[in-house]
Amino acid sequence: MSKLYIFGIGGTGARVLKSLTMLLAAGVECGADTIVPIIIDRDMSNKDLSRTKLLIEDYIEVNKIAETKGKNKFFKTKIELLNNELCLQLKDNTQKFNDFIGKSTMSRENQALVEMLFSNETLELDMTAGFQGNPNIGSVVLNQFDDNDIFNAFATDFSKGDKIFIISSIFGGTGASGFPLLRKILHTPNVKGADGQDLPNWGLVNEALIGAISVLPYFVVGSATDNSLVNSDTFIDKSRAALSYYKTEDKKIDTLYYIADKRTTTYDHHKGGDEQKNDAHFVELASALAVLDFVNPEKEKINIHRNNDKKIEQTTYKEFGINSDATEINFNDLVDETKKLLINPLSRFMLFRNYMTMIFDKESKYQPYAHKKFTSDFRKNETIKKLDTVQAHFYNWLQEMEKQSRKFSPFNLTSSCAFDFVKGDISINKSQDFMYRNWARVDNELNFQIGKTDRALKNEQRFIELFYCTTEELINYKN
Repeated sequence: MSKLYIFGIGGTGARVLKSLTMLLAAGVECGADTIVPIIIDRDMSNKDLSRTKLLIEDYIEVNKIAETKGKNKFFKTKIELLNNELCLQLKDNTQKFNDFIGKSTMSRENQALVEMLFSNETLELDMTAGFQGNPNIGSVVLNQFDDNDIFNAFATDFSKGDKIFIISSIFGGTGASGFPLLRKILHTPNVKGADGQDLPNWGLVNEALIGAISVLPYFVVGSATDNSLVNSDTFIDKSRAALSYYKTEDKKIDTLYYIADKRTTTYDHHKGGDEQKNDAHFVELASALAVLDFVNPEKEKINIHRNNDKKIEQTTYKEFGINSDATEINFNDLVDETKKLLINPLSRFMLFRNYMTMIFDKESKYQPYAHKKFTSDFRKNETIKKLDTVQAHFYNWLQEMEKQSRKFSPFNLTSSCAFDFVKGDISINKSQDFMYRNWARVDNELNFQIGKTDRALKNEQRFIELFYCTTEELINYKN
């Protein structure tokens, strides 16, 4: 069972993991059997992180009924949390940077040196809201993140053949500083834990295939209203400086992905906490596709270049592009490879969501497949309620991407019909049998497919298997 350990650093890391979870819920192909997400962020209270955490927890519960031996691909990829935790919590919770470095206990000479290196504003920075665009602070504070129970669990859990992927932004504080520090630790021999003992399996970690994506600016923030030090006017300069340093990562990463968007959206300015809640963005979805590209077994010869001693001979560099500089992207704006990967899974999951929302509880007389199996009480099942919740998040995720300056809008989200919700000149219908129309056609297929599902499955398992088989039969786009 192959595992991919994904380190999501900072707010961008959390948001990309959210998009990846949405893709996996829809059944987009993943070359790893299990995804193990680990978020690294100083700001544990930010809303982007908490939304991702709740989504992943719900996904994990639904995955328990999705793991059948049948055809189902919804929620098929397992997501596993180390120590049942998503976040790698730094043990030092010192609020101000000058307290963290112990400035008050230093000699006068060392205090003078610190005051030359850091402004008073920086020294007084409250780090509970993260590093607020200051990678120089992050590079100091994040040096402790190997001394952590989850990091120890990561090493203990790691097996031969497992892979590592790092997600970070390059224009802020946490991501820009965290990526090179984390990569360095992962390649440092004989790393020790808090008990002074060598971390287990660390030789396997040192040799593991490793990929990363550095997300360049794709949004800006308005004027600060809460004493935040984040200034989007510096995003480009910080990116240039980080890219200059990242040259040293050549031949230390197997595959390094880059992505950006000049057509930026302006978000309200919040330095962190519960108010940091950015709408989903297509850049985050595309960044999630980088993760899937890295673990795609058919891409290994392109992505990985190692010698017989397992040393990296060449780093593969990749960027993401679309067919045209469109302000509104639908499936037709994606290159064929990306379109083929996304259109069927997302459309099938959208049809599933629409049916559950619009039809399931309303037209029971047309649904003999549900009699004595999926009654109204069935929707009260805790796992099915979590499925409903993930589908609601999926819909909101699509809505949020439509609000951006560069919209991703593949679906007509207001459509109440079964088969006209995909935008563009795209035929998604597999069958041309029009004896039944609209939702009657879906009901007819459900009534037919129930007889082909495994009767030995538990009711919840049979339900998700049924809807995958039905949506697969009804939707099958081909280039």
